[in-house]
Amino acid sequence: MRITPFGGANEIGGNKILLEAGKTKIFLDFGIPFDRGEGIYSGLEFVNPRGKLGLRDYFEFGIVPKLEGIYSKEALYYTDLKYKKPAYDAILISHIHCDHFGDVADVDPLIPVYMGHGSKKINDTFNTIYPSFKSEDNGNVVEFKSGKSFQIKDIEITPVHVDHSVPGAYGFIIKTPEGTIAYSGDYRFHGFKPEMTEDFIRAAKKAGADYLITEGTRVRASDDAVFKKKMTESDVENEFCETMKKSQGLTCFNFSFRNLDRVRSLCNAAKRAGKVLVCNAGFGYAVDNAKHIVEGMPDIIGNPNIKIFNKDGDIAAEDKRSYIYAKPYLERTVDYKWVKKNLKDTVMFMSASELSQLIDIQPGKGTFVYSMSEHYIEGEGNEEYRDCLNNWLDHFGMKLAQIHCSGHADHAGVKKMIDGVSAKRIIPVHTENPDAFKKMHGDVVMLERGKTIKL
Repeated sequence: MRITPFGGANEIGGNKILLEAGKTKIFLDFGIPFDRGEGIYSGLEFVNPRGKLGLRDYFEFGIVPKLEGIYSKEALYYTDLKYKKPAYDAILISHIHCDHFGDVADVDPLIPVYMGHGSKKINDTFNTIYPSFKSEDNGNVVEFKSGKSFQIKDIEITPVHVDHSVPGAYGFIIKTPEGTIAYSGDYRFHGFKPEMTEDFIRAAKKAGADYLITEGTRVRASDDAVFKKKMTESDVENEFCETMKKSQGLTCFNFSFRNLDRVRSLCNAAKRAGKVLVCNAGFGYAVDNAKHIVEGMPDIIGNPNIKIFNKDGDIAAEDKRSYIYAKPYLERTVDYKWVKKNLKDTVMFMSASELSQLIDIQPGKGTFVYSMSEHYIEGEGNEEYRDCLNNWLDHFGMKLAQIHCSGHADHAGVKKMIDGVSAKRIIPVHTENPDAFKKMHGDVVMLERGKTIKL
């Protein structure tokens, strides 16, 4: 049995891990690394890989692994790598964050991509909202559900749900003729559903996992003040609620609504605080489509406490492609004049691209809640974004509040995973600190990108 990481070794994200067992070859995730193009494109504002040329530019700089028998004819058309029939049997997707799923669109459609039912539903929803930024699959998706095993040639795979910042996240228990591997995907114990991660631990231990491939995003990695608070998602909801009550003007919330747990926290907090939540049509559409996947999501249409913001007066005219999904929400719209009249009774979801609405709303001495990792606003290379945001908030007299909890287990949580599964060997991925795992287990396999390890 062999493992070759083409991404996810000594880095956070970009998991692209080849597992070879017997005659079977599968990838565990097929994601985009966060530092893709760093040092090549990142410093050149108007230079990007030429998407119309498929993988040509990516191969030139080694940004994507140049592998035979994995990519589609279309992706290879302008490259010097000739198309060959699939050399791999399947790709398993743990969840639909781009660092685990983002390169699937270039995969040969003859190769099945296994994805959870919830993941497929959520990904389709966001592709409808953002047609220009699609996270496409390869057109050959095989859906699975937690606890239901399936066979790929001579290996048996059992997906088991875990708690993460996006619903439909799974780990995999992989039984091969040469041993059993437990692959954790991304997980945490401080969300709304920690028992799901506990389910994975129990299943992996019961299966007698010989190897545990586990993430370690936050293993001795961060001085982030938000992480130091050790907040849970329930804490986030409570702080949202208190912030709404104390704000002297409009309270705005900024986060990615792919984080559907955070969406639920905002909806719950607004209801508890007696506030009307104003959001864009995409937010509403995402909530309505997630109701059958995420417990506790409110109804948007027909809810007197949630209103859709009619940005610049006409949602449909703003983007004709959005009209189909936005149409059911148009009857419940409010404009900036309504928000301006009801500042203290209103909270508003506001993406960074919607900051200009503050000019019309005039938010008063309100609060802008930033609910993502501090790394995105305070990390190296983000100075210009941080300064611009502060300039906007200072101009309108708004306070900045940072309220967040991570989608990843902290050091103690990773130790809990390792101890609970009790595997013979540990293989750290999705971490910048693999050496720290040696203090948590006596047999740790150290990976390097592109190098094969025989287990």
